[in-house]
Amino acid sequence: MHFEEVLDYNKDPTYLRDLLVYQLTLAAPKGVAGTSLSKREILRRLRTSPAQLYRLLDQTNYAKTVDQLLRLLSVLDCDVELVVRAKTA
Repeated sequence: MHFEEVLDYNKDPTYLRDLLVYQLTLAAPKGVAGTSLSKREILRRLRTSPAQLYRLLDQTNYAKTVDQLLRLLSVLDCDVELVVRAKTA
């Protein structure tokens, strides 16, 4: 059994946050590729620098927030769905 499986099984909040950030980060480049917006327009709408955009798109960078990624995906006109449900016994 892998360590990640133990964290996932036990629903470690830090692990779940990192997993969410990673999943949103995987979606972001697809959103950039699928938009008709130029990189310059994306930067203008985000009110950020090119370096910050590349940090948001970097899968190995965990020093970003869910909020930043949601803002980027919103600019890219992507829908994000989050499902919360009660645990089953």
